[in-house]
Amino acid sequence: MYSIEQRVFLVLEYHRLERSPMATRRSFQKRFNVPKGPDAKTIRKLFAKFERTDSVDDNRVGNVGPRQTVVTPENVAKVSGIVQQNPRNTVRRIASETGLKRTSTQKILRNSLRMFPYKIQSHQAIPIKAVRQRFDFAKEILTMIDNEGFDVRCIWFTDEAQFHLNGFVNKQN
Repeated sequence: MYSIEQRVFLVLEYHRLERSPMATRRSFQKRFNVPKGPDAKTIRKLFAKFERTDSVDDNRVGNVGPRQTVVTPENVAKVSGIVQQNPRNTVRRIASETGLKRTSTQKILRNSLRMFPYKIQSHQAIPIKAVRQRFDFAKEILTMIDNEGFDVRCIWFTDEAQFHLNGFVNKQN
């Protein structure tokens, strides 16, 4: 809240004025031209801190500064080695082997190693005979459209199930 210059002034002035917080406050208000100076408790705590640490700088603790992270090159190498040995390991097992948290292991796998969980895909098996029949039918319809002026708007699809040629399976059917 107060600059280093202001803190140094408070400590020196408090000492010069024989530890009088009110006189220090008035002197601070005149020097820095502010309507309200620091509280007496603030001045005493700042001076006590100066006596204890020989510094008036902030000694903030807690959530200050850069966040600590477990995504270090060593941990990334550990996780990468375990995954290369057995790619079918679960995240929980990798976490227990490395001693990291499960969420930290997930972050390393996703962000650093660019590995993502395998999603099982189900496709409909299409026999080769059916592929040929579909291809022949498609060619026949195309020739009908080109030659005979077949109206495409007359086709009705009455089945509710939809089959996709790219292999997509609607699991709701």
